[in-house]
Amino acid sequence: MLNGVDVFVAAVETGSFAAAAGRLHLTRSAVAKTISRMEARLDVRLFHRTTRSRR
Repeated sequence: MLNGVDVFVAAVETGSFAAAAGRLHLTRSAVAKTISRMEARLDVRLFHRTTRSRR
């Protein structure tokens, strides 16, 4: 089972939530929700989201 750190690392390495989802065999929504939960738990924004890609 993947944890939030695995999802975070995949998003950083691939450059997008969609690409991370493909690599991890998850939906883009599952990746976004996992990252959002991490951000809420840590009380910090991990990515700057745009319509083009995360930063």
